[in-house]
Amino acid sequence: MTFFAMLLLVAALGHALARATRLPTIPILLLCGMGFAALGVVPEAALPEDGQFAEAPLLRFLEFCLAFLVFASGVELTPRRFSRHRRAVAWIAAVQFLLAAAAGFGVALWMGFDLLVSCYVAAAVAASSTLVGLRQLRARRAMFEPFGRVVTGVLLVQDVVLIVVIVLMMRLAQGAGMMAAGLGALLLLAAVAFLCQQKVVPALLRRFRPDEELLLLWIVAFLFLFIGLAVYLFDLPMIAGAFFAGILFSGFPLNGLVRGQLTSLSDFFLALFFVCLGVVVGVPGGEVLWQALGLSLVVVVVTPPVVTAVAEWRGMHTRPAVESGLLLAQTSEFSLVLALSGVLAGHLTAGVFQVIALTAVITMTLTPFIGTERMAHALLPLHPLRRRRPLRGDLRGHVLVLGFGSAGMWVVKPLRAAGHEVVVVDDDAVVCAELMRLGIHTIRGDGSDEHTLAKVGASEAKLVICSMRRVGDALKVLEHSGEAPVLVRVLEEADARLVERAGGTPILSAKPAAETFLQWFEKKCCTEDEKEEGESA
Repeated sequence: MTFFAMLLLVAALGHALARATRLPTIPILLLCGMGFAALGVVPEAALPEDGQFAEAPLLRFLEFCLAFLVFASGVELTPRRFSRHRRAVAWIAAVQFLLAAAAGFGVALWMGFDLLVSCYVAAAVAASSTLVGLRQLRARRAMFEPFGRVVTGVLLVQDVVLIVVIVLMMRLAQGAGMMAAGLGALLLLAAVAFLCQQKVVPALLRRFRPDEELLLLWIVAFLFLFIGLAVYLFDLPMIAGAFFAGILFSGFPLNGLVRGQLTSLSDFFLALFFVCLGVVVGVPGGEVLWQALGLSLVVVVVTPPVVTAVAEWRGMHTRPAVESGLLLAQTSEFSLVLALSGVLAGHLTAGVFQVIALTAVITMTLTPFIGTERMAHALLPLHPLRRRRPLRGDLRGHVLVLGFGSAGMWVVKPLRAAGHEVVVVDDDAVVCAELMRLGIHTIRGDGSDEHTLAKVGASEAKLVICSMRRVGDALKVLEHSGEAPVLVRVLEEADARLVERAGGTPILSAKPAAETFLQWFEKKCCTEDEKEEGESA
């Protein structure tokens, strides 16, 4: 109990330090955990050793924290979110996983690991972290952008693949029959989750209409129910039950309700997880450190260019493709479960587990620094095909619309009717194809990219209407728009002030949208009241 209280204290200090220094929380928590281990106050019985690895309390607590976090992440992984990008998701997930695994396998063999250990290492470095990836997307408010949807889909596919790998490796020594039985049990657990998502949970919600406290109890109950089914009925890892329990609540609109209930608990377990991970890794020895650095280099060097190339091939533009690659450049929390399963099965030593865990620490620490818009823009000039693009267009005196969106036609149609030449830039292939079919001059591209802005003559336009998702994109447009007036759609007052300071004219769309909704709602309520009065009369 005293040790648990110390972990809580270290986690609290890590959060305070991150807030004071304005640095990303995850690397600070990891470093605090490693520093705590370096002090030598961690009880030896809590730490893993080859002889009593399975009984190490710290590892069991780490696994429990991870199960809850995987559950919370599963709530975000609804397949409908990326259904329009499913081909891009499938290609990126498959190619990145296979190439990263091949590179990891080769490096592991070069480091002197045997074939079986190299297979574990290959799978461990191939998948990306859902925890870190989703956290970065939420911090950047990019969950619902096209590249954010693609990244979410890739994370879901890779999580499923790694769960399958974990099940197969756990039963490797038991033969092909038991491996097939494990896959069958996994499919059955997925079917139970799908049945509960479609029938059981909606029926319970309609019947009992739970308040917030009762809903939270239901959420935790379903989590432990699926963990129990996975571990005791199907002989599957705890993480599989937690993952499918999260997928159970991932459908709209239930996921919104569940996410609100889980936010505080997720932050609590996230802090404990990364502190515990830092304690488990501790201060590594020289050999472990250089092996982990080598594997981390594989992840950081291989993943971004592979993801960028495949994403561009499947229709994504350069900047979002680069951002996707940077956000996926870390190893997964499932890699820790895979390594732990390998140790318990006798395939790996505690030292190999430490190498895999340290690789996760290094890559997860780097992601908040390299998975940023600034880094993506810094890497764009290195793209081998970017320099071939034309730097200047011949358009003048036109109205430039950057980002079409759902309300774009309400802007474009009256402008064209008034006789203005309108040019639209959007990054959605479906939208661009439809606009070109209607005879609207459309260019598919990134509206904040200076090459694209030069191509469409942004500095020569008589008006620029910026309706892109991120205010940072609008600020880049203002830097390259010359003397043309720029109207920028914003959602928040803080963003409006940023646009005004940069010389643009903000159009706050949230307030008119809310007023329109309230007018519609009041009109509908009045209509229904009049209808009820007529029926009663």
